[in-house]
Amino acid sequence: MGFNQLAESDELILGEALERQQILETVINNSPFMVFLWTPDEKWPAKYVSENVTQLDYSAEDFLTGRIMYADIVHSEDVDRVGKELKQCCETGKESFVHRYRVLTGKGEVRWVEEKNFIHRDENGNVANFQGIVRDITQEIKNEKALRDALESQKALMEKQKALLERQKALETVINNSPMVVFLWKAEKYWPTLYVSENVRQFGYLPEDFISGRVLYGKIVHPEDLLLVELELEENCEEGGKEFNRQYRILTQTAEVRWVDEKTFIQRNEEGEVTHFQGIIEDITRQVKRS
Repeated sequence: MGFNQLAESDELILGEALERQQILETVINNSPFMVFLWTPDEKWPAKYVSENVTQLDYSAEDFLTGRIMYADIVHSEDVDRVGKELKQCCETGKESFVHRYRVLTGKGEVRWVEEKNFIHRDENGNVANFQGIVRDITQEIKNEKALRDALESQKALMEKQKALLERQKALETVINNSPMVVFLWKAEKYWPTLYVSENVRQFGYLPEDFISGRVLYGKIVHPEDLLLVELELEENCEEGGKEFNRQYRILTQTAEVRWVDEKTFIQRNEEGEVTHFQGIIEDITRQVKRS
């Protein structure tokens, strides 16, 4: 093979290598991954940096000419940690590692990056250079923080709900072990029930009888007392009253007549309209019979 043929072969190989390098650089520069090749010197001077470092508002020339050292753009609160991690990995013989830290862009903005660093050594085992693949993860960090905050908020809410349920359970235990029956009625005809304590069973009814609407409280008020109770409650509401007190008779599930003392708190909306009645009913039949 002659000299010319060898030269042409070398040029062909070189041309193919340059073409592959160009393709590779095009792929890198169109990706979110920035590639660095640093020397293991102070402040990590760059021997190579991909063109897409522009996403941090720098040019490749800024680093290649030495106008900017990579360590200079690492956040002042992170640079010592990054240096110690790098030194430790070199001393322990690691070949690669990943860490996260903040950098400052050319416009002074703070960005989070994730760096995967490959440590290259010479034949004597000395560190020759660092090959870094750097990716902007600012949005990921924000998303992670938002998720953590949401989980913390959810946890706090669940703890509050748990505490509220425990207090509610304790309160219901106290109520259900007392002679006082608690109702929450809608401010409608015959007072439909939204809540009633379990101890309504003392009158022969189940809580479900009222909550389901099968039994309306107004329907168990003695027919001879119902109209007077309705009128007095209506008058109290119209006069802006906050409470209503009245003694009257009710019918148990077995049609037995009982005397009760009702103390009701009148609830209104922001417009002042009556929306609900919160009632406490006490069986006073024995006291009435004694008097």
